[in-house]
This record gives sequence, structure tokens and C-alpha cells, in this order.
Amino acid sequence: MLKGLIFDVDGTLVDNSALHIEAFRLFLSRYDARGEFDEKWFARRNEDILKGLIPEAVEKYGWEKLSDEKEKLYREQFRERIKPVAGIRELVLAARSAGLRCGVGSSAPRQNVEFHLDICGIREYMDCCLCMEDVKVGKPDPDIYLRCCTALGLSPAECIVFEDASAGIQAGKAAGCKVVAISSFNSPEMLKKTTEADLVVRDFTECSLEVLEALVGKD
Repeated sequence: MLKGLIFDVDGTLVDNSALHIEAFRLFLSRYDARGEFDEKWFARRNEDILKGLIPEAVEKYGWEKLSDEKEKLYREQFRERIKPVAGIRELVLAARSAGLRCGVGSSAPRQNVEFHLDICGIREYMDCCLCMEDVKVGKPDPDIYLRCCTALGLSPAECIVFEDASAGIQAGKAAGCKVVAISSFNSPEMLKKTTEADLVVRDFTECSLEVLEALVGKD
């Protein structure tokens, strides 16, 4: 029986994947990067991304300082271009009215997560909010979603995870949750072909509670 909804943030609640690519490339131009930030890095923690792309700078300055620098650039320069994915507020309000618990499981820093929840107008409706700072191992490891389920007081079988990236979909499935993939960046066809998502939708307007309840099934 469906009792909880757990949301990734970047690319899921907000359609910002292209903006993060742009922000990362602008940030990396300040350093001697070993590669580009692209979709293969989606859903990964900043620690892993920065150690992979600018290891010398990480050794010199520390990944936390560099992460703060990048995210400050993102928030300041891209705020006006960040938009919620269609239907998210309506779904959250319907879920809360139906007695479902809601939470967030994101690889992003907490300041960014709260920034995006405020843009979506749903921060007050989240029963738990787990972020980069709350786990040592990032997606595709299921740890963050297992922790979300525990924080909500629910079993993974009672929860649906919403994700946009392959690593996040893997994490949700490995946790034992049903996973709905949001095709804000990747095409629905690609997500259906290359991931194990239980349902692929373009946005939250295609996610009525009836559809989600049928996905989980009844006791």
C-alpha cells in the first residue's frame, strides 16, 4: 500500500539539469579540469564529481570549499532560470491531503535543496529532507533512500521514489522502492530503454495518486 513519496531534487523537482551543466562548465573553467561535467555525473555527490574532474584543486583547497564556490555561482547566476517541473506542487498537496508522507533524498548540498524546495513552494510539506551532508556514499548506492524510508517510518515497499538520472533510479530500485522516472532532461524512450524505472513520465501532471497507488499495489 502506498504511504510515502520520496523526491530527488535536481532534474526531478526542478528542470535544471542543463543549468547545472552550464554552471559546472563555467566553474571548471577556473581550474585545470581533467574532463567536462555532463550527464554521466548526474545524481553524484559534489565530492565525487570534483575529485574526478579537478583532483589537484581538491587537494589544494578541499572539496568542501570548491563545492561551496560552485553552488554559490549556480544560485546567484541561474536563479531566475530555474523552474519547477510541472505538477509538482499539486501532487504534493494531493498526497498530503490523502495522508501520505513526503520526503527528499538528494545528492545536492542542503542549501541548494532548501533553495529549490522554496522555488517549488513545497518545503513545508516535506516530512524529511536528506542531502549530501547526511550520507557518506552517494547514489547509485541505496543508502540515502533507505535512510529516507526510515526517517518517514515506512518500509521501502510502501514508498515511491521520483528520479531523473540513471544513478538515482538504480539507488531507488536497490533500496526496494518503486521508481518513477521524470524525463526532464533525458527522453522517455531513453529512460525506458536504459533504466529499470517502473514508470516513465514527462512531468508530475502524469502522476495522479490513482496511478501511483496502482504502481505499488494494495496489501
